[in-house]
Amino acid sequence: MSSSGSPVVVVGAGIIGLSAAWHLAALGQRVLLLDSGTVAGGTTTAGAGFVGQWAAGYAWYWNESERDVEQYGIDFYRDLAGAGHGPTGYRQNGNVWLTVTEQGRADHLPPFEQHPLRPAGARTLTPAEAADLVPGLDPTAVTAGFLHPDGIQISAPDTAAALVHAVRARGVEIREHTPVAGLEARGGSVTGVRTANGEVIDAAKVVLAAGSWTNALLAPFGRELPTVRVVASRLVTTPFGLPGTLPTLMLPELHGLWIREHRGGLTYGAGPGYEPLHVGGADRSDEPDRRPVRTDLLDAMRTYLHPIVARLLPAAASVLGVDETPTQGVVSMTADRNFIVGAVPELDGLVVAGGDNESGVTHGPGLGRIAAELSVTGTTTLGDASRYAPARFPAAAPTEAEVVAMMPARREADVRRAGAGAGAVA
Repeated sequence: MSSSGSPVVVVGAGIIGLSAAWHLAALGQRVLLLDSGTVAGGTTTAGAGFVGQWAAGYAWYWNESERDVEQYGIDFYRDLAGAGHGPTGYRQNGNVWLTVTEQGRADHLPPFEQHPLRPAGARTLTPAEAADLVPGLDPTAVTAGFLHPDGIQISAPDTAAALVHAVRARGVEIREHTPVAGLEARGGSVTGVRTANGEVIDAAKVVLAAGSWTNALLAPFGRELPTVRVVASRLVTTPFGLPGTLPTLMLPELHGLWIREHRGGLTYGAGPGYEPLHVGGADRSDEPDRRPVRTDLLDAMRTYLHPIVARLLPAAASVLGVDETPTQGVVSMTADRNFIVGAVPELDGLVVAGGDNESGVTHGPGLGRIAAELSVTGTTTLGDASRYAPARFPAAAPTEAEVVAMMPARREADVRRAGAGAGAVA
């Protein structure tokens, strides 16, 4: 396709927007990527950077489509790591789910063991086998485990920087510190974007990948996405000699606790560090901070997690709470916990890519590809686009509090318990 004429404008330079720009350029488009701050300076760089096949036992509401998007992300990051665009922190350490009670083992491991998408090499672990795979794990602290060997880890900031280099190498123009104040339209079609300084940039195609800022741009055209913006938190310890071979640890019965190695220490997080913005009185007309600071959530997470992490990994006890570095971002959860990627019915030429459900790093490469292909050809060769279409929802979105109430339970065990877990965000 020709790269002449007006560019395709991508709004938002997080992992999804960067991926969309990369794939649009691969499809022969001239691309202009705009971000209100620095490239990948928002929630993307707050990402913990672990990637896996969550559709194969963890996220009961996902199927082959999401599994394919996840596998695409794994392959994309592997290829990016070898392409010479800069360090990414890529390593294939695998993902290990652990349980700490017999009830937890009964609740959370059968979905992995019995899943039809179970990947090759996946297997159940005894506590001793888990300790063999997880450096420093106390086997008496767990009742069982399950291994997905193909899970990977990356550094989200380093990977974003490498992807920026790759995007620029494909001829994409990037403008930082260029907030988009609105979309321009005529006759039911998008005609460009308007920046905060009043500049109008002509574009017959726009990909809106602005994350938690998306609805503010869509609302004037009669469309809002049923999302809830959530502050997500993680903590990073100082180094204490932890080897870089540690798999990503997931403990679903403990408010979704996750743990991974970071530069010889740990980074970790769980449900007490999460809170929807509407709880504090915000509504969709309020723009969230790109990198919020919520010390109350961090304190709650420390109080809950420090004893648990010290029990699992005793060597970490000496550094927990000592000069820990907090990282927080704003993620967008959707009413049905699936992504929102596709054409906006009210405005021809506009494709939206949002609703990351706190898994934007895992799914970002694939969602960016889907958005690019839909923008250029109207179809996609990855996944089932009908599952992500904005048109599956009414144009008028419910309140964020109502979205939380609509969300299905995060874990399958909660679904099996009548009335339990519905609306839980973390």
